[in-house]
Amino acid sequence: MDPIVPTLAAILSALVGGAAGEAGKNAWEALAALVRRRFGRDRQALTAVERPDAVAPGELARLLGERAAADPEFRAELERWIAETEPAARPDVVNINTGTVSGNLVQARDIHGSITFGADPSR
Repeated sequence: MDPIVPTLAAILSALVGGAAGEAGKNAWEALAALVRRRFGRDRQALTAVERPDAVAPGELARLLGERAAADPEFRAELERWIAETEPAARPDVVNINTGTVSGNLVQARDIHGSITFGADPSR
């Protein structure tokens, strides 16, 4: 397997999952434009990038990896896209617990709303 495929699959999975918000949408659109420019007549590649729900991220990564292996110019453009996109697609928070937890522990990136453990002591 081409070494570009796992990295690409991780980025595509993050983008499909909504990582990076607006920047993620822009990154996906940039990838779609790149694929359209290079493979305008390749329906399989076009469908995969124009409809993210049509193909699993791993399959799209494999498909793009195959195209990159056969087309050095596309590979160079795809590697540039990866270099620009990867930082936004990776979480900027790493949760690590190095000790023993005897109470509650929350590890998260973004929390929207309340977290409650047990009964409310103010009642």
